Amino acid sequence: MALYLVNPGVDLTLELYIAPNLEEAVCIQWERVKDMAIRQTFVRKLEKQLERLIVECMDWDLKEPTPAQESYASLISRKLDVSIPSEAKKYRFHMALFIDTYSEQYRSEMCKPPTKSAVEIEKVQALVAEKLRSTTSGDSDPC
Repeated sequence: MALYLVNPGVDLTLELYIAPNLEEAVCIQWERVKDMAIRQTFVRKLEKQLERLIVECMDWDLKEPTPAQESYASLISRKLDVSIPSEAKKYRFHMALFIDTYSEQYRSEMCKPPTKSAVEIEKVQALVAEKLRSTTSGDSDPC
């Protein structure tokens, strides 16, 4: 038995074969989906499962970027003040290109010694941390 997945917008038809041992069960299910309530439930379940399966079967470059890619690209974007292209946000391949394009520049920026303002910020943060420690230990005079 075959099922057909059709997308008339792009003139696409895929013929999907069902194992013979499932054919009878599929035919019974087909009879049941004539009831509108059963049909709606069945269609929602089928849509969710089909979407998951299609994503699994797609070529790697067309999948969404991985969380690791997104995180690294975000670091690169902030540090180098470059925006992540919309294509890179959608597709793994384009995200890989973005990362490959800027990763060396990002690494060299990270290896530079801190700037004067960064050193000053660290000093201020250390003073604030020291003040917080002394306040919580009760050593400081509240007045």
